[in-house]
Amino acid sequence: MIPALTDSGLLPPGRHISSMAEIEEIFVEAAPHSTHRRRIFRAFQLYADMIGDILEHGTFWVDGGFCTYKEAPPDDLDLAVLIDPSLPLTDKDHEKLIPLFTLQGVEAELPQLRANRVQPMGGLIDSFVVIAGVVEQEEYWDGIWSKVKGPDGEPAPGAIKGYLEVSW
Repeated sequence: MIPALTDSGLLPPGRHISSMAEIEEIFVEAAPHSTHRRRIFRAFQLYADMIGDILEHGTFWVDGGFCTYKEAPPDDLDLAVLIDPSLPLTDKDHEKLIPLFTLQGVEAELPQLRANRVQPMGGLIDSFVVIAGVVEQEEYWDGIWSKVKGPDGEPAPGAIKGYLEVSW
């Protein structure tokens, strides 16, 4: 169950197990900018369906401005996708997964296109791969998702917050 947000509009520190229905209730229906958030959440639902079509099971760590109540609406929903390394994934599965993750330093030919960052679902999802059970990767993303960013986008020294976990 998702705990009550702090007075600052953040989740209390820790990883909080939740369901998609709870996320929708707390961070769409009851949240500021609900119309804007609904579009992001619909993208997340479709994204989860697409990932679920490829991966038999897994876990999302959900974070970002979407999981807060702030004055400004969130730009996107941030995800770490924990993938079980024992899942039997084919080359075709890998081809389907690649475009579902945030890519950096992308270039395309004819016409010459460049982007520093390409996010799935039209930029509504910012998604990263984590190999489940690799302690260094899990600790890295736990640390990233626990940081509180200030208005300048930089981490606020000593401040920590929580994030959500959804498994399928």
